[in-house]
Amino acid sequence: MKHVENNQYLQRLQSLRQERGSWEPHWQEISDYILPRKGIYAGHRPNDGGIRSGKIIDSTATRALRILAAGLQGGLTSPARPWFRLGISDRDLSRHKSVREWISKVESTMYRVLARSNFYSCIHSLYTELAGFGTGILYCEPDEDSGIRFRTLTAGEYCLATDAQGRVDSVYREFKMTARQLEKRFGKANLPSSVHTSLGANRDHWFDVLHVVQPRDEFDVERMDALNMPFESVFLLNGRGGHVLSESGFVENPYMAPRWDTAAMDVYGRSPAMDVLADVKMLMEMSKSQIQAVHLTLRPPMKVPSMYSRRLNLLPGGQNPVEQNQQDSVSPLYQVRPDLAGVSNKIQDVRTAIREGFYNDIFMMMAGSNRRTITAAEVAERHEEKLIQLGPVIERQHTELLDPLIDRVFGILNRSGELPEAPSILDGVDIRIDYISVLAQAQKMVGTQSIESLAQFVGTLAQVNPEVLDKVDMDRALDDYAELIGVPIGIVRSGDEVQKFRNMRRQEELRQQQLQQSLQTASLGSGIIKDLANSGLNTVQMQGVIDHIGHKIQP
Repeated sequence: MKHVENNQYLQRLQSLRQERGSWEPHWQEISDYILPRKGIYAGHRPNDGGIRSGKIIDSTATRALRILAAGLQGGLTSPARPWFRLGISDRDLSRHKSVREWISKVESTMYRVLARSNFYSCIHSLYTELAGFGTGILYCEPDEDSGIRFRTLTAGEYCLATDAQGRVDSVYREFKMTARQLEKRFGKANLPSSVHTSLGANRDHWFDVLHVVQPRDEFDVERMDALNMPFESVFLLNGRGGHVLSESGFVENPYMAPRWDTAAMDVYGRSPAMDVLADVKMLMEMSKSQIQAVHLTLRPPMKVPSMYSRRLNLLPGGQNPVEQNQQDSVSPLYQVRPDLAGVSNKIQDVRTAIREGFYNDIFMMMAGSNRRTITAAEVAERHEEKLIQLGPVIERQHTELLDPLIDRVFGILNRSGELPEAPSILDGVDIRIDYISVLAQAQKMVGTQSIESLAQFVGTLAQVNPEVLDKVDMDRALDDYAELIGVPIGIVRSGDEVQKFRNMRRQEELRQQQLQQSLQTASLGSGIIKDLANSGLNTVQMQGVIDHIGHKIQP
């Protein structure tokens, strides 16, 4: 491989590091007080199992963040139930039998591959990073064994840059690999002499590696080979002259970079952990003071005669021999009577504020209730109130995480031939992604309440004036309601199918009316004939009367 002089990638890395510098102290404090096992900073050694929780006295924040991460996984990407559905924007086209079968097979394949890979373990780590540091990075690449392989990055391991729309499009990832790993990943022929030396002396020696993924400024769309894809991918040794290990490209960006929230032109996200960090620090100080107060109560400073200064035993059950006529006594220097109950109540208030800051009240709403019964209306009201807070976060995860994730997985499987061939009727048609996770459905259920309220109100008015039903487009209401609650494609008929059934029903009703009229006519005719037979008219006269009457009553 070529050796790059004045490497433009290393130069841009330095620039991105400087921009990231203002975030690192904030991330460091979050690691110190909330996530001691997350984050990589200056001086960090690979495979370091040292204790990093020295500043944590009360682990409430750590446990609360864990609940938030688990709630996001269960609510957005649960491994136990479907959380996305593919579809076509054109409703009539989506109800084509060949289209429905193809979509069903594609969905099944994607779910099967995700379950077979390490996706669900990595996505939980991603939600932890997202709630803690405000930014999460998920890497997705093809894998020979499982089809797809994922990796979650941690804070300090990456530098980011955004495009003109504020979307993350460039990722510079700094990590370490051993000489043995470099040989297996890139091949011995592509390694520099320094790595060759380690392969002979110490195959487990660590090397700094940089992976660059960013949009290509110029490429040939028609060729679409490794060096003509929309995103370039470059692996190089970091800090060793920029020796390039490999150059290739991606059709989709393999890095998904969701953020919890952003302000103005922020590249990195802001998180709930940042919001509650002040409360977490206060909780640590209060917990420390409470422990000191307990110690002072149980073991206060003592006033000790000088003759006991070197042999006084203050341990429980300790013996301190004294002279027979010794008058001096051992006593507390001062009495400490702290209000431990009041301090505990204040600490509990801070703990509650931290849990609310991590949205634990949303995910533990029912579990934390002391009531045995709760009405459906109250559940709906609680959901609506809480989802107002979490709604923007859900939408951001759909656009910054799940949309590019599904596009990436679909692209990898399609190029590897694991997906069935799409029917020709879908040529040039965009595939739509609908999210049917618990949180997505709960958010949509808020919109169904207005439809339900209108239907109930119209039903009440219709009992007095049925003409009010003409004011409501029932078909449109049903279509919108079905879409909001995530009804599978094919259950609700298209407009053309509905019109066809209605036309058939009208024709059947018309035939029934005609048959009824015919029966009535036949019954009337038989009565007339009976009367004519008793009238004494001859046959010719009777036939003339019958023909005349039949003409008059013909429907």
